[in-house]
Amino acid sequence: MPCTKYRHSAYWYAYHRGWTYSEARTLTGEYLDLHTYRPRMRTRPDGEWDGKEWFKWRNSPEQIDSSINPLVLAIFAAVDIGTAMRNEVRRIADPVERDRMKRELMRDLRRVRRPFYYASEVERRRSLAIERRKIRRRRTTAPMPTPELMLKAWNERKSSRKAMILLGGIMHDLECYVDNFLKFDEFGNVIGRNGGIRGWLKENVPELFPKYKTLMRYKALAVRIRQLTETEDPKPTSKLLIPPLNKTVAEILSEEAPVFSHVFAMVEYKLSAETVMLDAPKRIEKKRRRAKT
Repeated sequence: MPCTKYRHSAYWYAYHRGWTYSEARTLTGEYLDLHTYRPRMRTRPDGEWDGKEWFKWRNSPEQIDSSINPLVLAIFAAVDIGTAMRNEVRRIADPVERDRMKRELMRDLRRVRRPFYYASEVERRRSLAIERRKIRRRRTTAPMPTPELMLKAWNERKSSRKAMILLGGIMHDLECYVDNFLKFDEFGNVIGRNGGIRGWLKENVPELFPKYKTLMRYKALAVRIRQLTETEDPKPTSKLLIPPLNKTVAEILSEEAPVFSHVFAMVEYKLSAETVMLDAPKRIEKKRRRAKT
């Protein structure tokens, strides 16, 4: 069977033979396509024409259809606009679709904001790392706390306020013996930090590892008490609990209620009394007032 050789593609052949159909999905597009295709649907004279003759015949005045009704075109356009608005309202009103649009919008905002955020964030963290490196290594005369001592202090922390301060002092002394230095790559960039207190707890006292944040609160209490009493290294916090007591420490231990939030609020109030009535949340403000009275 002989193979038919076409000079042009099948789409071109169908397009110029008038066999095409409208792919428009709107009434306006279908209406315009109707008038656009009508000249090609008319009977063409027989014979083989070259490209120039075909182009001249197709664009001749007698082949151009100018019967478009502006009123019908405007009606179709209005119907298309109303349909598009209705579909858009339905899409926005759908909770699933609205949630998808929200997630896509937040994703695009993150992509736009990410380069600007990380550029400033990296500079900020590097500057903080440089400042931390200037701080000298802490020292203490207390021996390194043992896991047994840590567990005993943890179990007795609610027995008295003295036990709370003692636990915070143990955590503060432990910081002098663990490795929490920064890690650098070959280019001098900060890539991480050694385990520090968290890593030591995970390795030596795994039962207290989930309580890391709580232990850090007790350590913060000890740091604030050291600031109030102007205690400097290498004197450990436990020395503050040996008579004769400091006036501030004696005032803290004068009450017997071993409630950590009350003790912390009292120390925080003494450390920064000017913030008590201004920007502090109501919950913290109540604790501070209770500690003051």
